[in-house]
Amino acid sequence: MGRRGEPVSTSTPPETLGPELISRLSSSVQKPSYDRAALVPGMAHIGVGAFHRCHQAEYTDDLLSRRFDRWGVVGINIRAPYLSETLGWQGGLYTRLIREDSQVEARIIGSIVRVVDSQESAAPALGVLASAGIEMVTMTVTEKGYCHIPSSGALDLAHPDVVHDLANPLEPRSVPGILARALELRMASHSRPVTLLSCDNIPTNGIILENVVQALASRRGNGLSDWIAANVAFPSAMVDRIAPATSEADIETVEQHFGYRDAAVVVGEPFRQWVIEQKFAGRVPRWDRVGATFVGDVTPFEHLKMRVLNGAQTTLAYLGV
Repeated sequence: MGRRGEPVSTSTPPETLGPELISRLSSSVQKPSYDRAALVPGMAHIGVGAFHRCHQAEYTDDLLSRRFDRWGVVGINIRAPYLSETLGWQGGLYTRLIREDSQVEARIIGSIVRVVDSQESAAPALGVLASAGIEMVTMTVTEKGYCHIPSSGALDLAHPDVVHDLANPLEPRSVPGILARALELRMASHSRPVTLLSCDNIPTNGIILENVVQALASRRGNGLSDWIAANVAFPSAMVDRIAPATSEADIETVEQHFGYRDAAVVVGEPFRQWVIEQKFAGRVPRWDRVGATFVGDVTPFEHLKMRVLNGAQTTLAYLGV
């Protein structure tokens, strides 16, 4: 294997990343320093795209490396792509690359312990989300995933998936519908509290998430809305890291520089930020020990990102054009 950032010369096809390959990787690749077999699934994430793998999953990997509990992540996709075709084949492992000038840093993230595809039916996702062991649910489902009216933050009752979920509450399609049904199952089985944490780039994302979930729950007529108010927290959060879509060139970079194949590689910039409203139900991963910030009010940080970081990016984009 070559030194950090130098191509690897090989005449045989590279092996695919997986648990059995970890011990044989070059010392230039940072690997999980904890026992993945000892992890217990304690949180779920909906929408396991490049941003989650480059942000929340990495923070959790940092936490596990510091021996702060055994929070394993169950990754759930209810929209394409299928996780089983990438992360599933690799045992939940993937590479996070950071490139600066000619240097390439590779790090294997091990916090995702199981992956679930739920595109065809909500049942697999509901089985995870309703589990008593899951105490934190994070999500990156894009702004469209909340099925809300942007001007008011209310649930869009005309959204096709919402229309379906109102008629078929036991077989939901939308994110709000799946969460409402999962909470209904939790209430009926074990009543353990849970925190639902939006990590999407939407101001007051926690308030919007609560609005859309409660809008569906209030139509159940079985006390679900009151149970949610007493047992579920919806903190807001501000997230930041540039994580562009993975290209074939990124996959080839891992092969050429580090000598293995990874179909789930992600690339990010060195800077990252995560500010979370300190409003939780039950236990919470101590991400504040590894760089995240727990605050009473996320609003000033949202303004900072939109007006300074996003403003500067937009200005540079127009100048570039």
